[in-house]
Parts: sequence; C-alpha cells; structure tokens
Amino acid sequence: MNNRKWNQFNKLTEKCYSNMIGADKDGSCWLKAFELMKEIIYEERQTDPNYVRRLDMIDDVTDYEYDILGWLDDCMDELDMRGEYEAVLGICNDLLGMFDWNKYSDSDIKFTKTIVLRELGRNKEAEKYCRKWIQSEPENIVAATAAIYAYIDEGEYDETRKLIEKFIIDPTICTDDNDILFTAASKFYEAIGDNKKKRQIDNAIKEYEDRIVAYYEDGAFDEEDMDWFDGELPFN
Repeated sequence: MNNRKWNQFNKLTEKCYSNMIGADKDGSCWLKAFELMKEIIYEERQTDPNYVRRLDMIDDVTDYEYDILGWLDDCMDELDMRGEYEAVLGICNDLLGMFDWNKYSDSDIKFTKTIVLRELGRNKEAEKYCRKWIQSEPENIVAATAAIYAYIDEGEYDETRKLIEKFIIDPTICTDDNDILFTAASKFYEAIGDNKKKRQIDNAIKEYEDRIVAYYEDGAFDEEDMDWFDGELPFN
C-alpha cells in the first residue's frame, strides 16, 4: 500500500522534532524530509497519475501513519521562525504546483507566499502576485487581505482603501470571518495617519477578542452573543 520511502520520511521527521527542541542541531532535516515527500509523490505518479492529486488526501493514502499534514505545517512554521524565507517560498511554489486545489483551498499557501516575498524585500513581485490573485478570486477575503498588505508596502493607498471598504461593510463588527482583514485595515489606517478610523477598527478587533475569551471562559453564549457566531469555533 505505502511506498517504503515513507518510513525514511518518518525517520527524518523524527529528526526534525528533535531539532525543534534542540536535541539535534542539524536543521537540514526539514528540507530533506520535504524533498523526500516530493520524491515519493512523483515516483508514485509514474504508475498512478492520480496519486494524491489533492494535498488533503496525503494522510488518507498513508493510513494517517505519519501525520504528514501536521508535519508540513510545523516545517513551514519552523523555517519561517528561523527566517529561512527562500526555503518557505520554495515549499509554497512546490505545493501550489504539485497538487490540484478546490476553490480557495490554496489560500493559506498563497498568503504565506506573499508574506515571504515581502520579507525577502520582493515587494513589487508580491504586489503583482496579489493583483493577479485578487483578479481571479475577487470575493476571496484572504486574497484581499494579502493584497492590502502588498499595496500598503507599495504606497497604493487608493486601491487599499477600495478593498477595505468592499469587504468591511460595518467597521464596528469584527468576526471570525473577517478578523484578518480588520487587522490589515488597522495597519492601513496607521500608515495613512487616520487615527480615528484606526481606533474604530481596533475597538472592533478588541470586542471580537473579548467575545472569544468569553466563549472559552463561560463555555457558551447567550442568544444575543450568538448573533456574531457562525456555528464553528473561532480559528477552526
């Protein structure tokens, strides 16, 4: 059922977690494990072109034995924390090219790509990427948020304002559906020196955060509190 190389992958990921806690000083294991994962997938596709066409299928085909998706999240977080942005960018590009994606399902990876491009000082490239993304997915709030940050970097304030006003209908109501855009909007109003608008946005974010704290402290909302809640726990 499984390519035997998954066992090699498992040993490498064990080294990764030893490296994460400082027990193993060799950090090259992260990229080695990722490259081995790619190698296995492309090898399997030589006989079965439909092998793991979607990233979310990868744990299923390996009977959830290796927690590949969990490791992949940790890999990108660890490399990002270490400032290895070129490595993170390479992983993003590989993932976007290797798999088929349902609508918006690749948004987190695309968003990460725009962040690392900006961290690498490739602001113009990030802006162009966001323009293309928001044009292809005009209703995607993650794409809009990425574009806002990129436009701010390039001083494209008119376009930034238009995006914010398109997605934030009521600047006093921040929810789990739009909190990332509220955070970007706060940065925009700070950049242009609009303290009144920034306070309004920041107050909405604070109220949203207070509702989350109340949820976990009280275990439930009353009917009035539930008006903002969409049926899923925040951040799920």
